[in-house]
Amino acid sequence: MDFQSVGDLASSFLMQRQNTSLKTQMSRLTQELASGRSSDLTRQLSGSFGQLADVEHQMQLQQSLGTATAEAALFTSSMQSALALVQDQASELGQLSALANTTPGATLRSSVAVAAGGHLDAIISALNTDVAGRPLFSGADLDGAPLASAGDILSAVRTATAGSLDAADFMARLDGFFDTPGGDFETLIYQGGTTNLSPYQLGEGQSVQLSIRADDPAFRDAIKYTVAAALADDATLTLGDGSRDAIVRQAGEALLTQADRVTRIQADLGYAESRIEQSSVRIAAELTSLEYARSSLVAVDPFETATELENVRFQLETLYTVTARSARLNLMSFLS
Repeated sequence: MDFQSVGDLASSFLMQRQNTSLKTQMSRLTQELASGRSSDLTRQLSGSFGQLADVEHQMQLQQSLGTATAEAALFTSSMQSALALVQDQASELGQLSALANTTPGATLRSSVAVAAGGHLDAIISALNTDVAGRPLFSGADLDGAPLASAGDILSAVRTATAGSLDAADFMARLDGFFDTPGGDFETLIYQGGTTNLSPYQLGEGQSVQLSIRADDPAFRDAIKYTVAAALADDATLTLGDGSRDAIVRQAGEALLTQADRVTRIQADLGYAESRIEQSSVRIAAELTSLEYARSSLVAVDPFETATELENVRFQLETLYTVTARSARLNLMSFLS
């Protein structure tokens, strides 16, 4: 029969306690070696968390600014793509109208009118572009697209210009429709906000204002003269060929000029993009610096940790060896 004294039992408890302690140390050191961070920040920082809290607060702030900067970059990039489409459509239709004016006639005029309908649809689609459900050119009103559809615009202008006596009368009515403050364009066509989006905060007192809206005069004119070209051959107009050709000519000339105005808006937007990019680089650099500062506070020395882990492993193996030898002791072994 095996027999254990009280001293042996106490020794067994001591070994179990050492075993648990060594396993806990090994688990902690393994975790620290894998993560590179101390698992006991109170011990690591000697109970002083002020510097770490300040670093993490600054990191959260920079991350928020980084999110805003990324959103601003996405918006400006999408705006540039939409503006490029508007500029291309206006230029292409202007050139086509100019070509038609070199050989006036119903055939070319009809071709211009058909093409203008497609260009109008493309321009409206570009200005109604949204990113993640947020329209780009609606100002502060983010509930929906800023402009009515191309079909609705043509229908409204067709009604407003019905009964025009000649090209001059038609263009005067067209100007009234699009340019009168509080007029048809602002009540029937433009459905966005009348105030701009709040500026994007880029940090260090810097911000960028994206104030391009679909009711900008440059866009109004692009739409207006595209509509004029589209309706120049409309059967509802009681105008002679000369007046219809004059409408195409005026629309083409205006569209070629209008394309330059859109280009200037693109240039201004490009300046905003460069500022956003500079801020993005600065924020990334600051985050890297803060990451380094935080790491210096909470990181453990990998070589020191590995050495300590090896020592604990050796102690644990030694304890297992001692425990195994103690377990083989019995009365017969003692008497033999």
